[in-house]
Amino acid sequence: MRCLRVFFDGACEPVNPGGVGAYGFAVFDGEREVYGEGGVVCVGERWCTNNYAEYSALVKALEWALSNGVECVAVYGDSQLVVRQVVGEYAVRAPHLKPLYERALELAGRFKGFSISWVPRGENSRADYYSKRAYCDYLKARPELRERYSRWLATGRQLAALRRLGVEADVCLTRAEASRLIRRLGRG
Repeated sequence: MRCLRVFFDGACEPVNPGGVGAYGFAVFDGEREVYGEGGVVCVGERWCTNNYAEYSALVKALEWALSNGVECVAVYGDSQLVVRQVVGEYAVRAPHLKPLYERALELAGRFKGFSISWVPRGENSRADYYSKRAYCDYLKARPELRERYSRWLATGRQLAALRRLGVEADVCLTRAEASRLIRRLGRG
């Protein structure tokens, strides 16, 4: 049976918990990407966490696969927690994750073939791309959120410094990410 490879990722930015929870997933048939999607699942709530976004990504990916007639999936994610919980190595203790965990198991059971494995972050770049794009598009369209999260987002001075270094940085960049980039590029 031919299985599609499905990569999922989620993040809560610019602060975890309580930021903008975004998901992403990418579907591959062999080496060819056949579908990718990202979206926002929560904003500002205390339960809005990286793990919530990761589980949401897994659920959204499995729902997409089933709705498109896929019978076998090999799923990959860089969240050790989610992967280990789904395979039964870890218990799910967080109340806000239990419904997503149960939904993921229910969906997984509907495939003729299902596997889930952990991959290093570097091997999950397409799913990461979709989650980051969803987060950034959402933040760009909502100036009130940029103001709300301003203490975690890159400052005007940081963005100007990056421009001087030849980087057209996005308003979604965090202060910490901007500082790392400035240090790294400033040495080069």
